[in-house]
Amino acid sequence: MKPFQLKSKLSRWTVLAATGLMFTTSAFAGETNSNAFSADLINKEVSPCEDFDQFVNGKWKTLNPVPATESRWGSFNILREDNQKRGQQIIDDLLKGNFEKGSTSQQVADLYRSLTNREAVNQRGLLPLQAYFGLIDRSRNVEDLFKVFAAVPGTVLPFGVYVSPDLKDVKKNALYMGQSGLSLADRDFYISDNDNHVRIRTEYVKHLERMHKLLGMKEKEAQTAAKHIFNIEKAIAQLHIPKEDQRDPNKIYNKVTVEQLRKMSPYINWDVLFQSLGIQTDELILENVNYVFQLNNLFNQFDIEQWKTYMKWHLTKNMSAYLPEAIENESFAFFGTFVNGIAKQKTTEEKAIRNIDALMGQPFGKLYVERFFSPESKAKVENMIENMRAAYADRIHGLNWMSDATKQQALVKLKSFTYKIGYPEKWLDYSSVNISPDKLLENVIRLQSFEQKRNFEKLHKPVDKSEWFMNPHEVNAYYNPLNNEIVFPAGILQAPFFDPKADDALNYGAIGAVIGHEFTHGFDDQGAKFDNEGNLADWWTPEDMSKFQELTGKLANQYDQFEILPGVNINGKFTLGENIADQGGVLLAYYALLKSLEGKPAPAKIDGYDHKQRFFFGWAQTWKNNSTEASLRQLIVVDPHS
Repeated sequence: MKPFQLKSKLSRWTVLAATGLMFTTSAFAGETNSNAFSADLINKEVSPCEDFDQFVNGKWKTLNPVPATESRWGSFNILREDNQKRGQQIIDDLLKGNFEKGSTSQQVADLYRSLTNREAVNQRGLLPLQAYFGLIDRSRNVEDLFKVFAAVPGTVLPFGVYVSPDLKDVKKNALYMGQSGLSLADRDFYISDNDNHVRIRTEYVKHLERMHKLLGMKEKEAQTAAKHIFNIEKAIAQLHIPKEDQRDPNKIYNKVTVEQLRKMSPYINWDVLFQSLGIQTDELILENVNYVFQLNNLFNQFDIEQWKTYMKWHLTKNMSAYLPEAIENESFAFFGTFVNGIAKQKTTEEKAIRNIDALMGQPFGKLYVERFFSPESKAKVENMIENMRAAYADRIHGLNWMSDATKQQALVKLKSFTYKIGYPEKWLDYSSVNISPDKLLENVIRLQSFEQKRNFEKLHKPVDKSEWFMNPHEVNAYYNPLNNEIVFPAGILQAPFFDPKADDALNYGAIGAVIGHEFTHGFDDQGAKFDNEGNLADWWTPEDMSKFQELTGKLANQYDQFEILPGVNINGKFTLGENIADQGGVLLAYYALLKSLEGKPAPAKIDGYDHKQRFFFGWAQTWKNNSTEASLRQLIVVDPHS
């Protein structure tokens, strides 16, 4: 569930391959005095050669059902919860102090106050929202809606506009336009005959009706509004390209001039949109050319009143977490419980921390790393990364199907990999944003406007390669093909993924495999299309690329056969990049561990297991996971991580 969209939209190729799965922390005791591994959880009644997951994680899964507040539960979730508790410690200390207006401490503390003062939000009711509704209601035509779209982040039209590095010239930023405009997570939920998709879209219309009643409409008015919104979104969905095609950078890179854009859709005044956004450009990159051609018909297919209803709905949906409890609860009942199987909302305080992560993640992350991330941890991870790089070079040299010409280019790319660990070298400055302790919706709009302005100001400027696209305290990691870099926030460099007290075998099996995963993204089915400088370019011989596609095609076919629920299989093509990275990551980490031990005595056994066995324990126990059935059915459609 994505209850809010708070960051400026980035190209899906800016962060090509964030690991993105939910990791789990486990209580691992033993001679290392570490919380990274516990031999007590091993189920010796199961053969590791028959079911390794049950052998390592079976006991844990039985003892740890999915909590009522979650859709799945595993190491990622537990570590995120641990980090949230650390965040609450920071907040509790901030609330005791008085800080200068515009300081990070003042902004974070007052944002938290506005998020937790639900009584004030309920008392203000829909009044803050009505001010923005008024802008929409006064619109007389599509051009007026463009002005609202530019002025009020949270409003939505069928397309998204954002600035990101040019895929074929990554030293400069470019303007992108992509398909957008849906409430449900994928086009399939609108057009597929799958029983689960039909069930979700049927309930979605009922949800729309209930929400509009909460906005003050009578029953028939609410039914009409719901019908108009669903019909618009279904028409949009029918024009979206499938998610498999969205993964291919060559299919979504279509550079055109603004004059060509005008000719593609002559009844749309694009100049009004660009002027409203403060953009001046002669060219842009379209992610879906046919979609732009069809926008003419789409805007003419529905009248202006229907588009107003649609735009007000999306603003309500995107702001539901910051509106009176009746609206927030109805949004959660559909997107949280019905779609993802989450039975219960988190506490107001827990939700507040998560919303601060989304709204002011980097300033809050600065406070986090000052307390919870040491220089020693950073140095140790840097050493692991270099061991990984050396092991990867060995693996490339040993390939028996790749020519020397392509190997040399692959090694150049590998050597060019850069990395970021822990936190940014320079921090974003939010001091210009006015944060009030008692005006929540206004705070959110101001922060989103700040991010939108920051994004559009990048246009025509050189790319800032020091920029981060995750919060420092986030439990995740990513490979950015446009910088040819791997990034590991401080948030994931905690146990069980990384524990300075644990033996190397566990750390290589855990964070080492994550590092290897991100390295491998540079050479997966899409990352392989970017060169050592980050440009979309062909550096393979045709023969080698053909062999590579044959091998990866076999992997896609293998994953197509995995049945997650009765009649529900993995989409091997959609998940191919992550599957390559998962398999490459664990393989690379294993050989990096062995390489790090060359010329040294074999480590002593711990808990009766040698370092090779413990490597795989480290891998398996960081990926243990339980999920609700509803979550699995949702993720199989929208998540590229098998």
